[in-house]
Amino acid sequence: MLAFFTMTSRSNPAALATSPDPLADAKAFFKAGRHAEAASQCRNVLKAGQSVVESLVLLGSIGTLTNTAQASIPLLQLAASLAPRDISALNALGLAYHENRQYSEACACFEQVLAIAPRQTEVMRNLAHAQFGRKDWAKALAMFAQLYAREEHALKDWIPHAGCLHHLKRNAEAIVLLQKFIELEPENADAWYLLGLCLHHTHQIRPAIEAYKKSIKFNPKKYTAYLNLAALYQKHSNPERAAAVCRTVLALNKDFLPIYVNYGLVLAALGKSREAVELMGRLLLAQPENDRCRSNVLFYSQYTDDVSPRRLYDIHREWDIRHGEPLRRFRQEHRNDPSPNRRLRIAYVSPDLKAHSCAWFLMDLLEHHDREAVEIYAYANLDRPDGVTERLKAKIDVWRDVNGLPDADLAQLIRQDQIDVLIDLAGHTARHSLIAFAHKPAPVQVTWLGYPGTTGLSTIDYRLSDAWLTPEGTPELFSETVYTLPRISHCFRPPEAPEPTSLPARTNGIITFGSFNNFAKLSDTTARLWTAALDRVPNAKLLLKSRHIGSEEAREAILGRFRRAGADLSRIVLASGNERQEDHLAQYGLIDIALDTFPYGGMTTTCESLWMGVPVISMAGDRTSGRYGASVLNAVGLGELVANGPEQFGEVAARLAGDLDRLVELRATLRQRMAKSPLCDGPAFARAMENAYRDMWARWCDSQKG
Repeated sequence: MLAFFTMTSRSNPAALATSPDPLADAKAFFKAGRHAEAASQCRNVLKAGQSVVESLVLLGSIGTLTNTAQASIPLLQLAASLAPRDISALNALGLAYHENRQYSEACACFEQVLAIAPRQTEVMRNLAHAQFGRKDWAKALAMFAQLYAREEHALKDWIPHAGCLHHLKRNAEAIVLLQKFIELEPENADAWYLLGLCLHHTHQIRPAIEAYKKSIKFNPKKYTAYLNLAALYQKHSNPERAAAVCRTVLALNKDFLPIYVNYGLVLAALGKSREAVELMGRLLLAQPENDRCRSNVLFYSQYTDDVSPRRLYDIHREWDIRHGEPLRRFRQEHRNDPSPNRRLRIAYVSPDLKAHSCAWFLMDLLEHHDREAVEIYAYANLDRPDGVTERLKAKIDVWRDVNGLPDADLAQLIRQDQIDVLIDLAGHTARHSLIAFAHKPAPVQVTWLGYPGTTGLSTIDYRLSDAWLTPEGTPELFSETVYTLPRISHCFRPPEAPEPTSLPARTNGIITFGSFNNFAKLSDTTARLWTAALDRVPNAKLLLKSRHIGSEEAREAILGRFRRAGADLSRIVLASGNERQEDHLAQYGLIDIALDTFPYGGMTTTCESLWMGVPVISMAGDRTSGRYGASVLNAVGLGELVANGPEQFGEVAARLAGDLDRLVELRATLRQRMAKSPLCDGPAFARAMENAYRDMWARWCDSQKG
C-alpha cells in the first residue's frame, strides 16, 4: 500500500563502509532493505546538522515501513514544518498517518502535495487509499476512476476501487471490475470475497455462494467468507449446510467469535433454540459489549420453556444497564411544544416495512390514521425494499430511509424532526434501533407489535397491549408502563388468498392436526401438548410444514422431541414448505385443526389459519409470547379454544375433533366471522391507537407544568 518517492544513491551497498557521504549511505541501505543501518546513518547526518529535512524524511519513512509509524509522525511533522512545500516530506507524513489509521490527516497531506505538484500518480494513489480508509467512498472512487482512466491502475487499487462501488450500492459496476481483476489474479481470495458480497446484494445467490467458496479455497482462513456463506445457506432454506460451514470454522478457529451468532441462528432454525441461546451466551462471555448478540439471546430465550418471567425481565434489564444506560449523558432536553390537543407527529421505527408479517398488522392502521390529528413519519431501516414497501410508503407523510445510519445519528434525526410519539416496531429482533431509543430522542416512546414482552429499556415509556395479552395479575414483568387498549392490540390485514377448501376429514375420515410455525418455536412442552392431542384423538395425524424440513438435522431435532414425549412417530407427517404466499396459504387446505406452539405462540400463523377456515387450539401462557393465541381467538369469539393448562389442551382438541359438523361450519364461516371482528376493524383500531397516543402525550404535557 505504501508508495514512497524513489530515493537515489551515489553509493554501491557493497562499498558503504568507506563512503564519505553518510546520507548517500543511508539511502543505499534503505534501498537495500537494511533499515537499521539506514536509520543509524540518518542519525549520524542529523548529529552533524546536515541535510536535516532529507534525513528526517528518510528516518520517518523507515519507521513507517518497520511498523513504528506513530513514533515517526513527530519526525515527519518537523520535516514538513521546516520545508512546508517539500513534497517528499508531506507524502512521507501522509503515509505515516495512513499507517497509523489517521486517515483524515493522511488525506490532508496528500492533498497538499497535489496542490503543489498536480497529477503525481503515486500521491493520487495514496490519497485514494487514504480516502478509502476514511470511508469517504465517493471521493476515493473519483480518484481510483482517474487512475483507471489513465491506465495507471495498480493491482493493489482494484479491490478498494470495487469496494467503493459496493459501498455506494453500485454493485453491478463493482462486479464487472472484480471479474476483470480476477482474470489477472484468479486466486485472490479477497477479490472473490468482495465479488460474493456484490453478487449477494444484487440477489445473485448461487453465484455469490460460489464466489465465497472460491475465497475460502484460496484462503482457508478467510473466516468472513465462511460467515457470509453460512448466512446465505440459512436464509435460503439450507440450515444443514449452514451448520456444516459454521462447524468447519469452529474446527479451524474456535476463537473466531462472530461465527457463534450465525451458528446460534442456524441452530434455532433447526429447532434447537436452547442450544442457540447457550452458544450465543458463550460469545457474550468474551464480548459483553456486543449488544446485537445479547438481543439475539433475549429473543431466543422467549422460545425456551424453562425461562421464568422474572428471568426474562432480568436479562432484558441487563441489556439496558449494559448498552442503554451508558448513553444517558447524550440525552437532551425535549423542546416539543407541550400543547395536549395540537396535531401530533407520530413516528414508526422498523426494519420490517416490507413483505414481512409485521406489515400485515400495520397496513390498516396507516391507512386509517386521522391525518388532521396526526402526521405520520417512518424511519425505515430496510436492507431490501420491495413492493410492500411502496404500498406502506404511500400511506406515510414523511418517509426516512435510514438504512446504514448509525443509531446516534438516527436519534439526532428524530430529534430534529421534533417527533412527539416514537413507536418501536422491532424490539430485540434483527436490525433493531433500540440504541437510538436509548438516546431518548422523543418525549414519548412506545414499543408495540414486533416483539413479545418488555424491551428492558428505561427510556421506552409504554408497552401497548390488551387484556388478553397482559391480563390482570400476570406474572410477566415490564420496564415500561403497560398501556392496555380497550380491544385487541393488533389489526390484521388479510393477504390475498384462495377460498377455504372443504373439510379434509369429511373426505378421508381422519382428523389432521397441523402447524406451519417456525421450528424454533417447537419446544419440548409443545411436543407434549400435541402428543396429548394425538392421544385423545386416536385416528388423527399431525402435519408439520417447514421450509427447513428437508434438513435431516432439523427433522431429527423435531422428531426427537416427540419421541421423548412418547408420541407415535408414524402419525407425524413432515411436509416441505413453499415460500410463495399463495402456495403456503393453500396448504392450510390439508389440515382440519391447527395447533399452537408454546411458550412462544403464533400470531401471523394463527391469523392465517383462521382466515383459511382452520380453527386453532392454543394454550394461554404466563407471558405475552404465550398469549397471542388467546388474544386472537377471543377477539374472533373463539375463546373456548384457549386451554388454560396442559391437561385441558388435549380435552379441547378432542372435543373439537369429535364435532365434524362444527368443523364444517367453522370452515365455511370463519373468514366472514374474522372480517367482521375487531381483529380486522381498521378504522376502530386506528381510533383506539390514536386515543392511546393522545393520552400518553397529555401525560407528558402534564409532566412539563410547573
